[in-house]
Amino acid sequence: MDPIQQQHPYQPGASAPAAAPVKSGGGLGFNIKRYVGTVLHYWYWFVLSLLLALIVAYIYLLMAKPLYLVKGALLIDQGEKMVHTDMLSKLNITEGSKEPNNVDLYNEINALRSEDLMQEVVDSLNLNVNYFTLYKLHEKELYRDCPIKIVFDTAGFLGDFTQFSLKYTTDGRFNLTEGQRTRSVMYDTWITRPYGRFKIEYAYNLVPSEENYLLNDIRVAVRNRVATAQSILNEVEIKSADGRTSVLDLLYEDNIPERGVDIMSHLLTAYFRSKRYGIDVNAQKARDFIDKNKHDLMKDLRGIDSAVEAVKLKNNIMNPEAQATTVVTEKKAAQKTLDDLYNKKKALINLRNLLLNMDRYEIVVPIGIEDDILEGLVNDYNQLVKRLGTEEQVQELGNANPFLQRTLIELEALKRRILDVLARISEDINNDIEVTTTTETKTQNVARDIADADREITEIRRGYDILQNMYLKLFEKGIENEITYYNATGKSKVLVAPFAGSTPISPIARNIYMLAFLLGLILPAVILLIKELLNPKILHEDDITAITDIPIVGVITKEKWDENAGGDTNIAVRPSVRSGIAEQFRILRSNLDFIDFTDDKRVITVTSSESGEGKTFVALNMGIIMALSTKRVIVVEFDLRRPRMADILNISNTNGLSEYLEGTIELQYIIKPSGIHSNLYVINCGQVPPNPGDLLTYPSTQGLLTKLQEMFDVVIVDTAPINIVSDAVVLSKHAGINMFVVRQDVTMKSDVKAIADLVNIENKVHTPVIVFNSVEYLLKFGYFSNPNKKYEQIILEEPQYKPSIAQLLRKRNRREASNI
Repeated sequence: MDPIQQQHPYQPGASAPAAAPVKSGGGLGFNIKRYVGTVLHYWYWFVLSLLLALIVAYIYLLMAKPLYLVKGALLIDQGEKMVHTDMLSKLNITEGSKEPNNVDLYNEINALRSEDLMQEVVDSLNLNVNYFTLYKLHEKELYRDCPIKIVFDTAGFLGDFTQFSLKYTTDGRFNLTEGQRTRSVMYDTWITRPYGRFKIEYAYNLVPSEENYLLNDIRVAVRNRVATAQSILNEVEIKSADGRTSVLDLLYEDNIPERGVDIMSHLLTAYFRSKRYGIDVNAQKARDFIDKNKHDLMKDLRGIDSAVEAVKLKNNIMNPEAQATTVVTEKKAAQKTLDDLYNKKKALINLRNLLLNMDRYEIVVPIGIEDDILEGLVNDYNQLVKRLGTEEQVQELGNANPFLQRTLIELEALKRRILDVLARISEDINNDIEVTTTTETKTQNVARDIADADREITEIRRGYDILQNMYLKLFEKGIENEITYYNATGKSKVLVAPFAGSTPISPIARNIYMLAFLLGLILPAVILLIKELLNPKILHEDDITAITDIPIVGVITKEKWDENAGGDTNIAVRPSVRSGIAEQFRILRSNLDFIDFTDDKRVITVTSSESGEGKTFVALNMGIIMALSTKRVIVVEFDLRRPRMADILNISNTNGLSEYLEGTIELQYIIKPSGIHSNLYVINCGQVPPNPGDLLTYPSTQGLLTKLQEMFDVVIVDTAPINIVSDAVVLSKHAGINMFVVRQDVTMKSDVKAIADLVNIENKVHTPVIVFNSVEYLLKFGYFSNPNKKYEQIILEEPQYKPSIAQLLRKRNRREASNI
C-alpha cells in the first residue's frame, strides 16, 4: 500500500457509510502525541522560560535575607536537687513533702524560655536597637560591623517603636533625620526625645570588614525591650534531644549568624547565673533555719528527761513496758475463761428450756456442755425416744398400750434426772464466773494504774522523740546543705556550645534554583497544555474522527512554493507533474471511485464551513486529476458571492453561470475550456448577481445540472461555505456526493460539528465525505513523520523528472526540515 494511503481512515474498496453519527467529545480534547510534538516544536519557549526563571531566582537570592540556624545543647543532671526545697520538704515545713526522683525537663525548658532571662539578653546585647544601611541595591542589617551604636540612659527606651536615620558629616557630627526634620547632633552627647534620652557612640570593638559603613546613611530602628524579647522567644526552640536523655537542644534562627550565637550564649549565661543565685539564696535560708532552731531543741530535750524521771519515782515503776505486758497477758486469759463459762451457761440454758418446753419427746444434743453424767443420761433418753418411733407410730399404738405407758414413764424419769444434772452444772459455772470476774477486776485495776503512768511517760517521751528527731534532722541537713552547695555548680553544663551553620537554611540556593528550573519547565508546559486543551481548531485527523464518523477520503498537504520558481499556487496538479500533492489527489480520486453516487447522480459538491479553507483549490485540482484519467469533467462555480475561478484560470469573467440562470444566455456559451487539460471544462460565475440565493432555487439550476451530467462524466460544483449561506444545502440535494473541505489550523471544531449536525440531526445532506486540506506534517500538529517524504524522494531520484520541479521539491524539503 502507498504510504500516503496508510494515513486515511477511509480506504479504497470500502463502501461509504450511510450515516455519519456525531460523536461526543467535540469540545475539549487531549492528544498526548500532539502535545509532545507541540512541546518539541516550541522548544525555544522552554529555553526562554528557564533563563527567565533562573534570572528571577538569582535576583531573589541576591535580595532575600538568608536565615542561619544556631544550635546548642545543654545537659541537665537527673540527680540535681534544689537545696532549700529538698531540705524543707523532708522536714515537712514546705507544702510539698514528696521529693521527685528526676529533674522535670519541662521546668528547665520553661526556665530557659522565661521572658526575664530574655530581657537580660536583650539588655546586655542592646538587641532592641537595629541598624540598617543600603548595600548592593538592597538594605543590609548591621550588627558587629556597624560603626556606631545608640546607647539609652538607665531609663531605657520609653516608647513602642521609632526609627530615624543618621548620616556622618565631619568632626564627630551626624545629621539625625526623624520624619521630615533633620538636625545636627554630636557623638557622645545626650539627645533628649519624647521616647527617651540617648547618645551616639563609636563601636570600638568593630569587626574588620571590607566595607566602611560610617559614610553611609544608617537607619536606626528601636523597639520596646519587652516586645523584642517576645519576638526573639518566638524564634527560640528548646526541646528534648531524643526523649531518653536529659539533653536539651537549643535552636534559633537569625539572618545574622553572629548575633544568633551571641543571643544563645548570653541566654545560657543568664540561665546559669539565675540558677547559681537561686542555689545561694536557698542554701543560706537552710543554714539560717538550722542555726536558729538547734539551741532551742537541745534545751527542750533536757527538760523532757527530767520530767520522765519524776513520773517513774512517783508511781514506783521501773520498767512500765514489761509490767504492762504481764498485766495485759493475765487480763486476756481471764477474759477468755469468762467467755468460755458464759458460752457453757448459755448452752445449758438452751438445753434446759428445750426439755421443759417440748410438747413431745424428741432427740436432744447437749452442744457446748462437757459432762460425763449428762452425756450418759442424754444417750439413754435418746435411745428411748428412738424406740417409740415416729409420731404416726405412737398414734397407732394408742394411749392404753402397756409398752407406750412404760416407755413414757421411763422418759419422764430420765428428763427429771437430766434437769437435776443441769442444775448442778449451772451452779458450778456460776461459781467459776464469780471467781474469774474477781480476778479480772483486780488485773484491770493494776493495768489501769500502769497505763496511766505509762501514758504520762509516753506523753513526755513523745515530745522528746519529736525534738530529738528534729535535732538530728537539722544536724544532718546542715551537713547535706553544705555539701550540696559546693557541688551544685557542676550539675548542669553546656554539652555543645552555641554555633551557627556555615550555610543558610533559608533560602537554600540549590532548592531555589531547582524550583526555578522546575517552574521554568512547568510553566510553558502548562501553557501549551491549556492551549492544547482549549484549542478550538482542527489540527489532526483525530480531531475530525473524534467529532464525526464522516469518512475522510483524502488528505492534501500544504505546498510551500518558492517565489522564484513561479507557477500558480492554486493549481497543484498538471498533466506532467508527479508531485506529492498530485499523488494525494490521485488517492482522493481512487477513494471516490469506491463510493456509490446517490441516485446515480454524478455530481460532486465541494464546500467548506468558512471561506479560505481551500474548497476552490480542491475542486479545480480534483477536476484536473479526474480529467487525467480520461474522464470528461466540468467544474461549475456556484459560489456566486465571491467568485475566483476566472482569476485563477485567467479566463474571461463574462458569460457565466449567473447570466445563464437568469436566462440571458445559452448553455453552450458559458462552458469554457480550462486551459489545463483537454478533458477539463469550467463554468465560471460571471457577473456577481444581486440575488444569488434566489437564483439557486430557479428550475434552471436543476436543469443545468441534469444537462451537464448528460454531457460530462463528472460534474464538480464549487459552492459557497455551508455555515455562512444556504447555497451548499440547496445544491446538496442535486449531488451524488457532498464533499466538505476541512483546513488544518483554520477550520473550527464547532464548524465540523455543525456539518455533522446537518448530516445526521437535520438530515439535509447525504453521502458526505471530508477532505483534510493544507496539512503540515509538523510536530506541533502531532505528526512525527511525513508519509509523503518517501514518495517524493522516489520522484526526485527519477532521471526523467524535470530539473526545475526537482529543485523546487528539494528547497521545500529543506525548509520543512528546518521548521521541524
